[in-house]
Amino acid sequence: MTQPAGHTWRLPPFLRTTAFRLTLLSAGLFALSSFVILALVYAATVGASMNRADTAITAEIAQIEARYAAGGAAGANRYIVQRSVGGGEFLYLFQDADQRRLSGNISGLPAAPADAQGRLRFVYDRAPADGADGGAGRNARGQIAELAGGHKVFVGMDVEEEARFVSNTLNAVLVASALALGLGIISGAVVSRRFSRRLDAINAAARAIKAGRLETRAPRNHTGDDLDELSSNFNAMLDRVEHLMQRMRTAGDSIAHDLRLPLTRLRGRLEGALIDSDAAEAREAALQRAISDVDELLRTFNAVLSLARLQAGERRRAFETLDITALLRDVAELYEPVCEEAGLEFACDCPGGLALTGDRELIAQAVANILDNAVKYTPEGGAVVLRGRRTGAGALEISVTDTGPGIPMEHRARVLERFVRLEKSRSLPGVGLGLSLVQAIAEVHGARLTLDDGPGAVDGHGPGLRLALTFPAVEG
Repeated sequence: MTQPAGHTWRLPPFLRTTAFRLTLLSAGLFALSSFVILALVYAATVGASMNRADTAITAEIAQIEARYAAGGAAGANRYIVQRSVGGGEFLYLFQDADQRRLSGNISGLPAAPADAQGRLRFVYDRAPADGADGGAGRNARGQIAELAGGHKVFVGMDVEEEARFVSNTLNAVLVASALALGLGIISGAVVSRRFSRRLDAINAAARAIKAGRLETRAPRNHTGDDLDELSSNFNAMLDRVEHLMQRMRTAGDSIAHDLRLPLTRLRGRLEGALIDSDAAEAREAALQRAISDVDELLRTFNAVLSLARLQAGERRRAFETLDITALLRDVAELYEPVCEEAGLEFACDCPGGLALTGDRELIAQAVANILDNAVKYTPEGGAVVLRGRRTGAGALEISVTDTGPGIPMEHRARVLERFVRLEKSRSLPGVGLGLSLVQAIAEVHGARLTLDDGPGAVDGHGPGLRLALTFPAVEG
């Protein structure tokens, strides 16, 4: 089938994957290493086989030379005849000075050239003997030796079996290498095809999310492998993004709700001052109230900005070793008159020697925010306690306990989010950022913020609330 004009043929997608390339590379390296190992085995086998034949031929020539030295040409001739008739593994040819054949089991010297040591490789035809099959084109090795008086002797050895073994070994090396490479390619194609399908599913989920379908999730097979872990992390990231977007929408709704009242009040006061333009005192009072409303708005936006900076980690560079005992006592000194004015009992339980590494301003702000909430929600006649201590595990805990109405268990996670205010607190000042700031400060310091029930009903008030910042123990 011909390709359309201008069409460029490309490999299937799974063959272009990194997994296939890596598998193919591994298969190639495995095949190469197998070939090298088998080649070394082949070379060692060939060398050992040829060395054995050459050693045997040299030893046989030495025997003939000894017979020639002891009995002359007749002694050597007699030995060669006996060995030839005996049907041994050697090939013999004994010639006189005129190169006439005297004895032996071959008719003439092989035509193959000899090396510097007189050794040569040749092919010969062996005639049938004693009912055994002969053979044409059999491999042999030999050596020519010059004797005294001009005589010449040739001794050879049939190495056909060794040659066949060497040939079979070479074929095995080539076949094994080819099989290793072929199986590697096949396994690479199978693995990469499976890998490509799973990766395509993840990419399809990413494209769907990019197109706006944020509810899409990457498929998992729950095997715990790399791709399954990637899908799990991908889905967790999407859950986090979806949660953050939901929080942004909720925050937008909440801030719009909480800022609408002061903005409406501000507009009404300015409009009233404009209408009652003849009363200087009324205009001044309206402007003062408008300034108060603007200050409230500025505090809201400053809190949002501070929260954003904290969550971006901008304040970590200001960490230093702090005397928490002194810090808590300073904060307690500020809030003791505030509690007295609100008709609340206040106590500070903070032993000496408490220290940690952190940002003094941030920790003081966190403690102040918690105390603000305690004072704001604890009815007159209640109590507020600020406490600092070391836990049994060595962690430093700062807690504020009050006898106010507390926070129901199902709402404790929500009150740590931005602009979240429970219905019963909407009539009180604030925009729902106090505990969000405390949570952000805790995260910056690696601390944990926990909300628990307080001491229970006290003088008709309760059950109360206990907020604790637990900073990790300092190692070493």
